[in-house]
Amino acid sequence: MQFIKRSFRNKTGILTLDNDVKSNSLNLTMLNEIVEAMEYFKKKDTRVVIIRSNPGSRVWCAGLRIDQLPEPAKDPVPFEYSLEKALKSVEDFPGAVIAMIEGSVWGGGCELAFACDLLIGSPASTFAITPAKIGAPYNPNQVNRVLQRVGSNIAMEMFFTASTIGADRARELGIINHIVEISELENFVMNIAEKISSNAPLAISLIKKQVHQLAYRTVEQLTNDEKSKSAIKAVYHSKDFAEGKKAFIEKRKPRFTGK
Repeated sequence: MQFIKRSFRNKTGILTLDNDVKSNSLNLTMLNEIVEAMEYFKKKDTRVVIIRSNPGSRVWCAGLRIDQLPEPAKDPVPFEYSLEKALKSVEDFPGAVIAMIEGSVWGGGCELAFACDLLIGSPASTFAITPAKIGAPYNPNQVNRVLQRVGSNIAMEMFFTASTIGADRARELGIINHIVEISELENFVMNIAEKISSNAPLAISLIKKQVHQLAYRTVEQLTNDEKSKSAIKAVYHSKDFAEGKKAFIEKRKPRFTGK
């Protein structure tokens, strides 16, 4: 594979994001490789998968590359898009998926992390949800992943300000389960993986499925709601989004007009 690595350690599957030169930003090939790797681990009856970056990486995942978004002529942020497929492959994996987060997580990287069942970070772990910085829309699934981690007021603060949250506050808010020193992080995560692997896999799979079913009941209604679809489309086709993308590429502050 070109952008990820997959391996096993003590029967735990390890998916390593391996695009350091681009701060592990997600491109279409990388997203498809994540789907392929999760399917591979599933076929191998892997009970736990750890998603991590290479040791020493300052960025766990910088999110979706802006040039990889769907074209405006197509449905905005469609549910069959590669990013959504990758996230669903993580959420639908029958065993536990642990995000081992050594560094910072931005934008769509937060979605990937939040799609995991447990998040374990280091003191260097930070989180920033950034669509408002470029005027990008989110679909109900994307918003829901944030709401499964924090309350609605905190979710709105993160979306509205696009500010960075440090490790201590992330733990206080329930975004991450534990903060562990980088030198001890891998062993700590492996120990949790081994504990999970020793428990009943069918029970774990059922509980995970039930949690997701309860969490996504409202999302399914919104997904099929024409007003919701129209609202997403309006943002995706807006002048602000075009300006946000252009400003990001030109490395300048965008000038939003609300149109």
